[in-house]
Amino acid sequence: MTATEPASPRRLLTGLAAYVVWAAITLFSMAWLRPGTHSLLDSIRHEVGLNFVLAILFLFILARLNRWSDLAFVRPESARSLRVLWFPALYLAFFGAIAAFSGVPLPARQILFVLANVALVGLSEEFMFRGVLFRALRSRLRTWPAILFTSVLFGGIHVFNVFITGELLSAAVQAVAATLSGFVFMALLLRTGSLWVPIVYHALFDLGTFLAGANSVAHAQDPEPAALVKVVVPLLMVLPNFLYAIYLLRKIPNEPPRRS
Repeated sequence: MTATEPASPRRLLTGLAAYVVWAAITLFSMAWLRPGTHSLLDSIRHEVGLNFVLAILFLFILARLNRWSDLAFVRPESARSLRVLWFPALYLAFFGAIAAFSGVPLPARQILFVLANVALVGLSEEFMFRGVLFRALRSRLRTWPAILFTSVLFGGIHVFNVFITGELLSAAVQAVAATLSGFVFMALLLRTGSLWVPIVYHALFDLGTFLAGANSVAHAQDPEPAALVKVVVPLLMVLPNFLYAIYLLRKIPNEPPRRS
């Protein structure tokens, strides 16, 4: 392929098709395995999510069949590159402080299920979005449009949580919060060169938010907060991380599509 030839749309089409199949496996198999509406915390604290395992297996087979070697399942570029984690780590310290002072409101058995599931979610979602989808978009788009579309599609998939929780407002808020968080995971990938960094941070961040959410419910006198609180608090929680991500991404060049 010469420099003037347009890149084949095959990888982009494959990546978008993978997004649809992955979403179906992740969301609708969960609804099938656990019919009815329930909280997200309740859905991951009683058993290991088979839907997450199937989604990861699907992506692994897809990547091997297509011989995608650029998904960044490698070590970070250098120990120095990990310095960017100082601010995201403050979130983890905050969640740890909540657990230390308020206690963990779940039995040990349920905590193990939560740990296993957030690890699977972190691997599955980062594999799909910052791995498969981002690289597919980069085959046809410049860097920044690819970052934006990846983050928006990552957030958008969370709207479908309404089929699990039955709460449209909560699902919409989760979608916006996930879009903002998507920029953080993207920044960690691009600044460290390793997909493992956002995978691990994603899992730990989810663990912290789930345990903090369980703690707030366990200690709340009114278990049903006002709608305004349900909207504002989650967005305020992720806003500093989003602003830090924009700071990290400020010098990322808007390079032309990568030929593949």
